[in-house]
Amino acid sequence: MASGHILVAFTFLALVSLVLASDSSPLQDFCVAIDEPKDAAEDFLLKGLNIPGNTSNQLGSFVTPANVAQLPGLNTLGISLVRIDYAPYGLNPPHTHPRATEALVDLEGTLYVGFVTSNPDNRLITKVLYEGDAFVFPEGLVHSQFNVGKTKAVAFAGLSSQNPGVITIANAVFGSNPTISDDVLAKAFQVDKKVVDRLQAQFGTDIN
Repeated sequence: MASGHILVAFTFLALVSLVLASDSSPLQDFCVAIDEPKDAAEDFLLKGLNIPGNTSNQLGSFVTPANVAQLPGLNTLGISLVRIDYAPYGLNPPHTHPRATEALVDLEGTLYVGFVTSNPDNRLITKVLYEGDAFVFPEGLVHSQFNVGKTKAVAFAGLSSQNPGVITIANAVFGSNPTISDDVLAKAFQVDKKVVDRLQAQFGTDIN
């Protein structure tokens, strides 16, 4: 009989822990510091997303974020967005958002997009997007976009977090501060340490 009660108690605790592990519903309409009601709208307004980003860089792309850092009214609302501009053959390189799923809409140009599933499959799922097409990148998975056209491209994306975070793979691996040991990276990527040193020189300043 006692073991039955223990089983019921453990089941109850497991269910409670599942409930507590999910995001809670907001307890108020919004959560920003408003000193004067007449200034409240400023926390919910962000201008300039119609302005193209400067794509004259090595990658040929520019991301303009609109998360809680730029738009305080997003605080506690669990959503943000970005504008991404691509030069012809510009690349938004492989990266992840550790806290958000991303839904991207192609507004102009032709984009080759895709993501890689988690271990052990590491399956690449790709598609070519044309104007008006949308594509979803699941939370935490490595993904990228490449402008395969001869003209510029523009996309907007919504993300399921007020602060989705971004980890650009090459920068994180070869440009960390301090640098990851070239012995570690050479073994991980099965290449000579000189290759690692060249990559670290390109993405960082501190070389082993």
